[in-house]
Amino acid sequence: MNVARPRIAIVGRQNVGKSTLVNRIVGERVTIAHDMPGVTRDRVEVVGSWRDHRFGLTDTAGFVAKATGLEAQGLEHADIAVADADVILLVVDVHSGVTEEDARLARRLRRATAPVLVVANKADSPADTADVTAFHALGLGAPFAVSALHGQGVGDLLDAAVDLLPEGEEDARIEERRVAIVGRPNVGKSSLFNRLIGEERSIVSEVSGTTRDAVDSVVEWPEIGPIRFVDTAGMRRGQRVRGIEYYSFLRAAAAIDAAHVVVLVIDAEDGFTVEDKKIASRVIEAGRALVLVANKWDRVEDRDRAFRALQDETRLFARAQALRTSATSGQGVTRLPSIIADLHGKWTSRAATSTVNDIVRDAQRERPTDRRTGTLHYATQVAAGPPTVVIFGGANPPGPAYRRFLENRLRRELGLEGVPIRLRFRPRGSGRPRPG
Repeated sequence: MNVARPRIAIVGRQNVGKSTLVNRIVGERVTIAHDMPGVTRDRVEVVGSWRDHRFGLTDTAGFVAKATGLEAQGLEHADIAVADADVILLVVDVHSGVTEEDARLARRLRRATAPVLVVANKADSPADTADVTAFHALGLGAPFAVSALHGQGVGDLLDAAVDLLPEGEEDARIEERRVAIVGRPNVGKSSLFNRLIGEERSIVSEVSGTTRDAVDSVVEWPEIGPIRFVDTAGMRRGQRVRGIEYYSFLRAAAAIDAAHVVVLVIDAEDGFTVEDKKIASRVIEAGRALVLVANKWDRVEDRDRAFRALQDETRLFARAQALRTSATSGQGVTRLPSIIADLHGKWTSRAATSTVNDIVRDAQRERPTDRRTGTLHYATQVAAGPPTVVIFGGANPPGPAYRRFLENRLRRELGLEGVPIRLRFRPRGSGRPRPG
């Protein structure tokens, strides 16, 4: 499977030094850099690298407010580059200050799903650097003072850009929906697995081992498409695992790490046990979407009370949905494929920067951060699978309680129930995001 290389798009109005910046990043003259505006009309795509990260780099035509002819065609290519980008660099000219074209382009980029970094180019002297702060007015976060011609500040810019890029290997895994079925021994995982793949389904391929190994089956559902299921051996507490069971445990743990969505099967008669919760924690820590299947539900006596209790307990695990099933009779099992498809869609989703910003701003308005943290100014989703959000501003990262508050607010507003959200914080003056 080919690994998708992350992409950085470089945009800005004419004659701000976009092509010079591309040449500086790549380390050689790969694009034409000239003082005459409008030299770059097509997308120029090259490969750059920084800190052992390789990425695609796209130079675009200069933005013109009322473009016609070839300039309009160039802007169409620029729009495509922005739509395909994982990170966008908006290049502006320190000497010109904030122009109307800069402001118009910034307004368009605030609707982009990828994070945007403002590059204040031609900051060739300390006097130029003092003028950089004016570009805060664009509303896209703190600008980076850069001299593409001399190389000043380019390293700091690339540090920030690389930190925001998704891993190419992670993107490749997203191409195929993978679902791991996990749980304690004897909760009905194999019965559920057989029920899923055995009725009115087209099995594309199947690779089976012993009952101690994982079993993969790609199942095609009408209107849903193919899903690769991995049935795993029962997971016990670590201190109870001995001999060959230890390797079965490792395979089950590896199946969680390789999955996009994890189906945690529990015995409904036993309830949500301590061991079940440890497995659920392992799934959330791995950044995988989670759905809880309460199997053998037909054996539960006080079902209303049991279901309410189960829903309360799953709130701590990314508010995962609980599905009531009986693998032997088939009760509730037919709902699972659509739930999995919906969860996968959420897990791979990207929210617009403006939406994420609004959620964080409204959350602070309702519950302000403490003095130690200070105000959080800017937030953007930088990756999917799982959704990852970087939040800029403040003097220090907020404490665990406030991080949980932000995570829950983002989950509620973005409809990400059952999906872990990773938060990273970049306080004022820090070099890299700090994990939440």
